[in-house]
Amino acid sequence: MFPGVLLPLVVAVVVAVAVTTVHRRMPPTVASRLLTVALAVVASAAVPTLWLISLGYLGHLPFLDQGFSWCARMFGIHARIPHWIGIPAVALSSVGVFRTWRVFRLHRRIRHDQPGSVEIAGHEAVFAFTLPGRGGHVVLSSGLVDFLDDDEQSVVLAHENAHARHRHDRYLLIGQLGAASTPFLRPLASRLQFSLERWADEEAVEARHGDRRFVAHTLAKVALRTVTPVGALSFAGLGVTARVAALLAPAPSRPGASTLIGMWAAIALTAVLAGFQIHHLARLVTAICPG
Repeated sequence: MFPGVLLPLVVAVVVAVAVTTVHRRMPPTVASRLLTVALAVVASAAVPTLWLISLGYLGHLPFLDQGFSWCARMFGIHARIPHWIGIPAVALSSVGVFRTWRVFRLHRRIRHDQPGSVEIAGHEAVFAFTLPGRGGHVVLSSGLVDFLDDDEQSVVLAHENAHARHRHDRYLLIGQLGAASTPFLRPLASRLQFSLERWADEEAVEARHGDRRFVAHTLAKVALRTVTPVGALSFAGLGVTARVAALLAPAPSRPGASTLIGMWAAIALTAVLAGFQIHHLARLVTAICPG
C-alpha cells in the first residue's frame, strides 16, 4: 500500500517539472491558465499524500501507537514507513499548515473589494501595484508619477488595469497557496507570477497599438528604481530581464494541439490520482485522529 500512496506525489512532481519546462513557449494567457490549473491539481495530489504518509509514520512510532495506530490501519498503511520519508513528511505537513495560514492572513489584510480606483501614494520610491480583490485598486507612488512622462504612465496603468480586469489576484492566490502548502511547487508558483506579468505586459502593448519597444523601455526604466510590495502584483516585480527580452521579440505563437493535449492529459491524470488520495483522507471528516 505504501508505494501506492507515493504514486500521486511522484506523478505530481513529474507534471510540475513538465509544465515548468514548457510555459515560456506559450502565450502568457495560455501559460497562466495552464500553470494555475496545474498548481491546483498538483497541490491537491501532494498535500493529501504528505498527510497520509505523516499519519502512517506517526501510527507506527512506538510512543504514539496508542493514539495513531488505528489511523494508519484505516488508511491501509500497514508497513512501517522509513524515517527518511516519514520525518520530512511530518515536517512539511506541519510547516505547510502554518505557511498556508500566513498566506490567507496576508491576502485578507490587503484585499480591497470596494469599487476600483487609482490611488496616488505620497512616497518618493518608484512603485505601482494592484491590490487583490474585486475592487481592482491600483496604487501608484508619487515618485513614479514624477519619474515618468504621460505616455509612460499610460503603459503602467494599462499593465495594472489588466491585472485588475482579469482578476489575476485569484491566479496569484492559488500559486501562493500551492507554494505555501508544498515547497517543491515554489518554482511553479514563481513561473505563474511571471506569466501573469507577461499577460499584463501584452495587454499594455495592445493599449499602445502594438508598440512593444516602448513598453519594454518603460518596464526597464521603472525596474531600475522600483520597490516591490509583498502579496501584490507589481509592474516591475518579477523577471524584468526576461520580460523585456520577450517584449523585444515577436509575440509568442499558440502551441500546437499535440502539446496542449499532452499537458492537459497529464494534468487530468494527476487530478484522478488526487481524487483518489482525497477520498482516503476524507475519512478524517467522519473519524478524527487520534480517537
